[in-house]
Amino acid sequence: MKKLIIYTACLFGLLSCQTQPSNLTVDLMVENASKIITTVSPTDLMKIMESEEIFNVIDVRQNTEHYYGFIPGAVNIPRGSIEFNIATENFWETEGLYMPTKEETLILYCKKGKRSALAAQTLMQMGFKKVLVLDGGWKNWELSFPDFCDKNLEMLAGGPAKHDDGGGC
Repeated sequence: MKKLIIYTACLFGLLSCQTQPSNLTVDLMVENASKIITTVSPTDLMKIMESEEIFNVIDVRQNTEHYYGFIPGAVNIPRGSIEFNIATENFWETEGLYMPTKEETLILYCKKGKRSALAAQTLMQMGFKKVLVLDGGWKNWELSFPDFCDKNLEMLAGGPAKHDDGGGC
C-alpha cells in the first residue's frame, strides 16, 4: 500500500510538471513583438542614412532573397542566425565592418516586416538599446525609393535558379 501511494504521488508530480500546450502562433508572436518595437518609415530611414549618425542596416531575409535586391550598405544576417552573428567579431570582420555596440542604432528589415519585428525583439532581449524596424520592409522601401536599391549582379548571374522568398513575410 505504501508503494502504491508513493507511486501515485510520483506519477501525479510528473503529470503536473508537464508544460501545457500553448496557443502561441506566429501571428500572435509578431503582434506581441510589434507592441514593444519601434518602426521607422522609408523616408525616416533615408534621413538617418543621410545623417552623421552611426547605424547599421541589417537585412534579416534569407541570402537568396537579399541578392535580388537590398538597401545599399545593408548587411545580410538571416533571422535564423542573427543571435549567433550579431555579437561575433569574426562575422563582422568577414563583412569588412566593425561589430556594433549595444548603444548604436540597428535598423532591421525583411520582406514585409514580420521577421524583422521578431528579430528586433530578440536583439532587444540581448541588450541592444536602439533597434528600429523598417515599416513595411523591403517591399515598402522598394516602392518608396526604387532608384535606391542594389542587387548582387554577380550572384544573380550564377546564383540560385529559383527565388526563395523564405515564407514571404
